Amino acid sequence: MRAARISGFAVLVALLCVAVPSLGLSSATPTAAQAPSACDRVEFLSGLEAVFGRFKTHQQALAFRTTVTNRGFVNANIIEGCSEFRVVIRGIDTFDVGVDLQSEARREGFHVTLECIQAKQLGRWEGILGHGRDRPAANEIVARATAAGFPGAKLRNDPCGGFEVYVAGFADKAGADQFAAAARSRGFTNASSELN
Repeated sequence: MRAARISGFAVLVALLCVAVPSLGLSSATPTAAQAPSACDRVEFLSGLEAVFGRFKTHQQALAFRTTVTNRGFVNANIIEGCSEFRVVIRGIDTFDVGVDLQSEARREGFHVTLECIQAKQLGRWEGILGHGRDRPAANEIVARATAAGFPGAKLRNDPCGGFEVYVAGFADKAGADQFAAAARSRGFTNASSELN
């Protein structure tokens, strides 16, 4: 009796193993959802990017990056895009620094372009107090905000250089709009609400 139960249980398990894949819960071939393309690249940080070159293959980009780093631009990286590989330097805080880097690269024979990178939206409402051309200017806005009764202001990189000063934590657009109106009344003339 006991052996019959164990044998019956083993047959049931075997049937389940055979039946489950046929229910569409798994597949022998990958689908688009299982294998996202390079076009689905999501940026998590906004900022300025110095592009040294674009290439069709990763191997070409590796060879070019070696040339770039050997000429002193040691922070060069390879970023894969939809149909290309870019050799870039990221982490450029201000447009002025980007222009200086571009000029230096051109003296070395590289035709660098500066491009803006926009991070994905988080889906939350924020109050924007202003934008600073560089970190010290943005920190001045933060200090003014604290003195004006708006503690908790933070910095983040703007897509094309510089910094945005913002306050997060609003439940909806109405709350963010109310904050922006209060900020404008206290001297932050460019204050606005934004879905980020």
